[in-house]
Amino acid sequence: MAIARDKFWLFGVRPHQDDPYLGGTGLRRSRITPAEGAFMLDIPNVMLINCDGEPVPFSEDAFGYAESFLRMKKVLWGATGSAGFRVGNEEKFICTLAEKYPNICGAFMDDFLQKFRGQPDETEKAEALLREIRTGLDASGRDMEMYMVWYTYELNGIHPSLLKYIDGITLWTWNCEELPLLEGRFETIEKNFREKKKMLGIYMFDFPSRKAVPLDLMKLQCELGLRLMQEGRLDGMIFETNSVMGIGLESELWLRKWIDEKKNTVVPD
Repeated sequence: MAIARDKFWLFGVRPHQDDPYLGGTGLRRSRITPAEGAFMLDIPNVMLINCDGEPVPFSEDAFGYAESFLRMKKVLWGATGSAGFRVGNEEKFICTLAEKYPNICGAFMDDFLQKFRGQPDETEKAEALLREIRTGLDASGRDMEMYMVWYTYELNGIHPSLLKYIDGITLWTWNCEELPLLEGRFETIEKNFREKKKMLGIYMFDFPSRKAVPLDLMKLQCELGLRLMQEGRLDGMIFETNSVMGIGLESELWLRKWIDEKKNTVVPD
């Protein structure tokens, strides 16, 4: 058996990434780094997602982020970033990191499907890129996992052929008003893709409304995630993100307390 904390992750991005969304709220700018965000929430795993191409693979910044994660249990590194952005050598960099840092465990594809939406032959192009990423990771010489973002509003928008390259699905509710539908949407994913690992993305900040997620909805999504983990149906929870932390959001303050209360809950390995 394990405890819930073992399966908690931070969705990590560069500091100040989301400051433009905070400008109309009267809140301060966030300067919190991914490692600081994980420390503040007391969670052991982190995903580092590039935003607008930063941190650039093989750059000093990128190596610096990897070094800051030394105490993390597991680290997934972005192979596609916000809006599906790619430099093109992400897998090579992930393999290079894995040679030095044993906690580097695979790749994370943010906004992967959005990269191809509306293009001719979008499924074929997406499959070709997933194959390329998978092949690149296999060069590391050890098992490396691949996880993909799946927004609940595109519940039927993924061709099953794409998932043969993916180890896990991360399910996200972009508009917090739709969180009451989350359990039913998760059950649809669970029914159709039982063999895939599944993690639940938890927003603290609702980007469409540019407000903190209301506390009743924070409780709904966090308690659902914990129950699904206890039932052996969910492999982890991802908290998004350090770049909205440290500015006094009620949702963050609530989440810290909730994690303190629930982190030692026994869950299946």
